[in-house]
Amino acid sequence: MKINRNVVICIIAAFFTVLAFSTATQPITHEEALEVIQTGSSFTIFIVKLGLNYENAYGANNAIIFILLAYFYYHIGKKEDKKDKRLPKVTLMGGLIFAVFMVFGNSFIHMNNWDLIFKSNFQMFISCINYIGYVFLFKYLFTFLITTIKEKLKKENKQEETSRMNKSKVWNRVKEVEKAHPILFYMICFLICWLPYIIIFYPGTMNRDSLLEIEQYVGAVEWTTHHPIFPTIIFGGFMKIGAFWLSNDNLGVFLNNISQVLLGAFLLSYGMKYIYQLTKNKKIKYGIFLFFAFFPTWPIHFYTEVKDIYFSMSILLYVIFSMKFIVANGQLSKKEWIIYVLSMIFVYLFRNNGVYILLLSLPFFVVIVKKKEKIKVMASTLLVVVFCFGFTQFYMKANHIVNGSVRETLSIPLQQTSRYIMEYELTQEEEEIISKLVDIEDIKKNYFAETVDFVKAQYKSSATKDDLKAYFRVWFKMFFKHPNAYLKATINSTYGYFYPDRKEYKDGVAFYLIDAPPHRNVSHFDIHLLESTEVYRNMIERATYTLRSMPLIGLLFSCGLYTWILIIVTLVLWYFKRKREMAILVPLYVILLVCVASPVNAFVRYMLPVMMTLPFVIGWTAYTIKRGKSK
Repeated sequence: MKINRNVVICIIAAFFTVLAFSTATQPITHEEALEVIQTGSSFTIFIVKLGLNYENAYGANNAIIFILLAYFYYHIGKKEDKKDKRLPKVTLMGGLIFAVFMVFGNSFIHMNNWDLIFKSNFQMFISCINYIGYVFLFKYLFTFLITTIKEKLKKENKQEETSRMNKSKVWNRVKEVEKAHPILFYMICFLICWLPYIIIFYPGTMNRDSLLEIEQYVGAVEWTTHHPIFPTIIFGGFMKIGAFWLSNDNLGVFLNNISQVLLGAFLLSYGMKYIYQLTKNKKIKYGIFLFFAFFPTWPIHFYTEVKDIYFSMSILLYVIFSMKFIVANGQLSKKEWIIYVLSMIFVYLFRNNGVYILLLSLPFFVVIVKKKEKIKVMASTLLVVVFCFGFTQFYMKANHIVNGSVRETLSIPLQQTSRYIMEYELTQEEEEIISKLVDIEDIKKNYFAETVDFVKAQYKSSATKDDLKAYFRVWFKMFFKHPNAYLKATINSTYGYFYPDRKEYKDGVAFYLIDAPPHRNVSHFDIHLLESTEVYRNMIERATYTLRSMPLIGLLFSCGLYTWILIIVTLVLWYFKRKREMAILVPLYVILLVCVASPVNAFVRYMLPVMMTLPFVIGWTAYTIKRGKSK
């Protein structure tokens, strides 16, 4: 009897994957194993500990999952083109990457450390089993994805798309309007879908950082560069119109928020029009529309006064015109160059670290075009950087704006130092030097593994440059003494950006209130949501968090999911050898790196630019694969 090799591999792969799904969420100790058996045999204890790790794997549910997985793996294996030598490499790469995210994420979400991986030799053995299971899972999933794309491309080459629907005269008229004025048509559609939020949440929600920016603009508190100058001018300008010209504080918030809504509707509509021009794919166009029109957090995000919304829209505009730049081989029209340069200016001005996005993206865009266009894009980017830097410096001096605290750049080292303090004893020298920056006893009381905000808030303003230099000397020495503390601290405060099961840590999935505490509202602005709509606001918020807790759809709220999609898009483009078109992903990866360096884990607000841009990037991916195939 001949044994089918593929069947055996699929059964083994399914078995390992089920084990990965059902592993224990706490390390199994020697004592727990001895409670089950009354013997000191090391081998017997090892076997019992193995069983305790996977004691849920024997159930009927896991048996069903095992059968379905084995069948799925076998079905995918049959469809795989054995002559395609590139496919196994790319899919294995995807499996290895995402398995790391799952194994580490599972440990940190349950333990706030990596004890589920490294606590003992036995635990490392268990994590290896789990890792293998996840590698199999994601390898087969990537294989399924790429073979599906290839099959779809073959079908499109064989037959043209035909419509079998009998459209009514009214529907035909609607389609004519959409075709003639697509941007205006979809803007109106977005606004109709978002109108209940605009009415119920009047004048719009607000983050407390925005209130601080307004207070700085009107001169109530000292103006610093902690927040970008440009959005501070916008927020303060609108509040000046509402509060001081129209004598209505709420109007100041509403004018800004409705401007964000209109700009957002316009940019999304413009992006949809462009992606449809490239792909001629109605499913992608309507998918983008449904995501932004009906996914409940987007209306609230656009209707919230916070700098991240303007920045996210700037990134979307920058990425869309980067697509145009690539399609045109750098030969943009004058109008397109002007808008492209404006998008760069907005990226720089709406986020203090926006300049890094431009500078790190520049080499990739320079490489993919001819010499004349290289000079254009280099000159444009560098002129934007010089202009924006000059503008901010001039405006700072003219308005006596001072630099923000250095503590904002210390998120990672302070979190690492805090973890070290919680796990190890400090020497007298270390304690003296660190105490000049932060209160050590306060760290011990308030330390939280997923954010450095509590530590950063206690940073001493009296700390000098010499104190900082001394701190970094000690910081380096401490790293070489116990590097594991630093690594755990970094992973613990960032894994939510790579592990979809980690729910958002701070501010929730969106902002549903006006955060104006008295200590921030020193100008006593009367900004408030309407009492008459409170019951409807609560209903919307509860409904949104109910969706957040539902299977599958809840993942759409997760920061980690969008990182996964970004990596999947990268691997797909790499497989189809569309390296040139991968340049538009660079800004999104830079934003992801900024999130990793940020003080908060799994913070939706920081991931908004990636979340807003990725639907259009998926459309771009579909276009570039099809274009490459036709060539």
